[in-house]
Amino acid sequence: MSTVIALALAIISVISVSSANVVKFTKITLWSEALELAKASGKPIFLDAYTDWCGWCKVMDRETFSNAKVAEVMNASFVCVKMEMETGEGIDVAMKYRIAGFPMFLVFTPDGLPTYRVTGYQPPEAWLVTLADMKDPTKRINAPGITRDLKLPWPEWHRPSFVKGSQRKSPDTSVVRSWFASVPEKERFDEVAWSVMLRYDLGEKWDQWALANESEFASRYGDETGLLHDRISQKYFARAVAAKDLAMLDKAASIANTSSPAEAEHLRLRYAAMYNQRLSDWAGVGGVVRRMSEKANYAEYVNDINEFSWNIYEKSSDTSAIENATWAMGTVTRDPNVDWAFVDTYAALLFRSGRYDDASVAAERAIELGKAKGADVKETEALLVKIKAAK
Repeated sequence: MSTVIALALAIISVISVSSANVVKFTKITLWSEALELAKASGKPIFLDAYTDWCGWCKVMDRETFSNAKVAEVMNASFVCVKMEMETGEGIDVAMKYRIAGFPMFLVFTPDGLPTYRVTGYQPPEAWLVTLADMKDPTKRINAPGITRDLKLPWPEWHRPSFVKGSQRKSPDTSVVRSWFASVPEKERFDEVAWSVMLRYDLGEKWDQWALANESEFASRYGDETGLLHDRISQKYFARAVAAKDLAMLDKAASIANTSSPAEAEHLRLRYAAMYNQRLSDWAGVGGVVRRMSEKANYAEYVNDINEFSWNIYEKSSDTSAIENATWAMGTVTRDPNVDWAFVDTYAALLFRSGRYDDASVAAERAIELGKAKGADVKETEALLVKIKAAK
């Protein structure tokens, strides 16, 4: 065998191994493409609903969909497609299936009925558990109210609220409320009205009406009805901020779809941090962050602690807020297996606190952990330069 042929076969072998170790996605622009692929293979459809700006979508690609075990399960079990949700027919899919958070993943029967949905990044180990749920018939969505029709009679102001970037336009609240009030009573339970109800603020009157008729919605949309509580909770949160009303904030937390007292407490603290942040009460945000880190189950709060601590670093000069955030991130980063991004946040806060020696140590640790993960650590390296210059 010639050297050239041997080299070519080696390259082909490497490519074959490489492609087997990643999820084989097909990018589509028309929903009919997914249905055709599913019909040809007989496999259910796995839809990765993404946007160009979604950072966690890219992390999911890099860390989870490139995992060999994940790839083995998904390539064998599904027709895997990716569709961008803010252009063309992707907007129709987003409207139809009420896709608002990203990344979102949905599973459909080969003929296009939804059977499972989940939102947000998951590392490979957790995702393998989710994949088992996707394949479990007992975990299947039962939503007879969702038809196979992709094109629905949406009000003309609905689609512009889904388009990309600066072109996006939300309708006036008065227009939405007037439209919903004009919908015949029986049609208020249909797909279009259900989608409008979940997306827009119809006011407390219709929120309470929806909750009173929850059983009817549940008979049509199954587990998705849990979104009703979450969306109404979010609307009450917005009203609480607008009115600076703590009683309304408490109501927002109590309406949410929580499964345990611990989860309810978690939401209350997150809402408290968000409320203070919206009102630019950074001392209040710092206080909530510290309370989160002092919880016996603080490990369940680490993403929240990091998120609000980073916001304090970027947007606040309040001494107590910075001090509390630094203390909280110090607690989080004691874990030897901590995410490198959390250590980066800690380093940044130490820098803001003037603790340059500690900041230098944390930044170097973040860079080392980040490189081990294959992450882009250029910003942390730039921070380290600033720290050393300030020492």
